[in-house]
Amino acid sequence: MKKSGSRNWVGGGKIVKKSKELNGDFGVKMWQMWNIPLFGGSKHQVLNIIGEKFALGTKKYWIATVNPEFVMATLKDKKFGQILKQTSLNVVDGVGLVWARDVGKGKNWLKAGLEIMMGKNKESLVSGADLMVDLCKLASEKGYKVFFLGGFNNRAEKTMKHFEGLKVEMDFCPGEPEVDNSEVVKKINSFKPDILLVAYGMKKQEFWIADNLKDLDVGLVMGVGRSFDYYSGELKRAPKLVRNMGMEWLYSLLKEPKRIKRQLALPRFVWKVLTKN
Repeated sequence: MKKSGSRNWVGGGKIVKKSKELNGDFGVKMWQMWNIPLFGGSKHQVLNIIGEKFALGTKKYWIATVNPEFVMATLKDKKFGQILKQTSLNVVDGVGLVWARDVGKGKNWLKAGLEIMMGKNKESLVSGADLMVDLCKLASEKGYKVFFLGGFNNRAEKTMKHFEGLKVEMDFCPGEPEVDNSEVVKKINSFKPDILLVAYGMKKQEFWIADNLKDLDVGLVMGVGRSFDYYSGELKRAPKLVRNMGMEWLYSLLKEPKRIKRQLALPRFVWKVLTKN
């Protein structure tokens, strides 16, 4: 594996050790970037794994939807990096990571970028916003219960209402600061959701899950970032064509220029990948 200082780079796509369930049942390779393990398969494979976990009665199965902002944040916050090693599965929710993986394998950076913009490798992306819809559909088919936590103002409730047509047993809570965390945990455990969707935003939601998971009576838990913004109707999502080109981040920036500070992580990410430092 190539190194710069003490940080592990993509390393030519070197694979981290595979867990038994992926190696035995799906044969999907895991890979890592700066020591963050990432799932190398498609959304269909993720859903197969989730289905298997539900069938086995697995509790507290934790999925994180990781993008370049996540991995850049881990370079500054080592505790956040440790949290992303504690999850059950980190899926790739950002074309920048797919691009970095291809560049790490030796592909020309420009060619890799153009291929992604033409839709190549899009099967490697597992968008949290899309996966959230699939989980709600799965809940409808199997009779699972879904709990929506977080979002600004009343977006958890609005998101829940968005999915009412699926006839899923659902509940919600805006979470802190509106509701004390001890009450949040009580409400979740009283409902006993099969699926818990947490929309506290990047890092905050992962820290919350890490701090509270031991006390939660849940099946699957997933941080969903700003997905409640989309399904509550408060924010329009990028058209599918734009998403397929990997330009959803640019669409979001144009719609919300105040995100520029967060988006500055992207050029820094590109620079680190190209300079391998």
